[in-house]
Amino acid sequence: MSLSPIHYIDTHTAGEPTRVITGGFPDLGIGSASQRCAVMLSDHDSLRAGIVREPRGHEAMVGALLLESSLADCEAAVIFFNNVGVLGMCGHGAMGVIEALRHAGRVDVGKCKLETNAGVVEMQLHDDGEISLENVRSYRSASNCSVTLEGGDEVIGDIAWGGNWFFITESPGMTVEFTNVDALTDHACRIRDALREQGVTGPDGEEIDHIDLHQPLSGTEAAGTRSFVLCPGKQWDRSPCGTGTSATMACQHQRGQLDEGDRWTQVGVLGTSFVGSFRVVDGGIIPTIRGRSSMCGEGTLYFPPDDPFRHGID
Repeated sequence: MSLSPIHYIDTHTAGEPTRVITGGFPDLGIGSASQRCAVMLSDHDSLRAGIVREPRGHEAMVGALLLESSLADCEAAVIFFNNVGVLGMCGHGAMGVIEALRHAGRVDVGKCKLETNAGVVEMQLHDDGEISLENVRSYRSASNCSVTLEGGDEVIGDIAWGGNWFFITESPGMTVEFTNVDALTDHACRIRDALREQGVTGPDGEEIDHIDLHQPLSGTEAAGTRSFVLCPGKQWDRSPCGTGTSATMACQHQRGQLDEGDRWTQVGVLGTSFVGSFRVVDGGIIPTIRGRSSMCGEGTLYFPPDDPFRHGID
């Protein structure tokens, strides 16, 4: 059976793409974003894969399925996903959604809310075109956590939530820059494999599927890091990573190295940056991340039944 055409708007945020699905996806019923996400995974997971995997997408692409929210104060509900599954939240993706909605004439300068799997986030489109995200509560769940890599090397890092689960540790003696992405990816994959094999999880058994390798910013007085982030699967984040910035600020605050209202700059491997700050709440922080998204294009995807790769190249 032929699938219905899928309508999309493509954006990128600081280099990382977001494919915003605006129409054509099968009906997921009513309920919260997380309830409809469960329907998407059980009934339409192959379509998820086909949208973002090659040949229609590519492995680093994040999808954002736009839905009507069940919450009256939200502009939309969004389910974020990538080549291997769904995401709790996605900072760069939320900014990309706002840029797509701006392009479609649905939002203007000002604030609005989005319902996500991880909770409601508040977005703001600024006069200069930049976009701010007030993220979900972020916190550190464990510090100085040790894992042993294959070969015997020990790595120590923090476990933190910023809308996704992160293991945050220092870069292994190499500069966090584009020329080193292959080596950084290999090291981050080894860490994630070790976490899985040694049973290191979030506090309720959640898989830690994002790895953040960082080094301090140099040649500047700004507080921040240059960070490489491995996403679920084996792709690295082209942006500085909004949920990773949130998790990192939570860790810095717990160490007493960052206070409410301080500015934090997170630079990604492409040299693009997000600027963050936060307010303290019970059990963590509420981060605000600011960045910029750009329009890339819009169009329609087709999935003919005789196409052997209609569900993507796995």
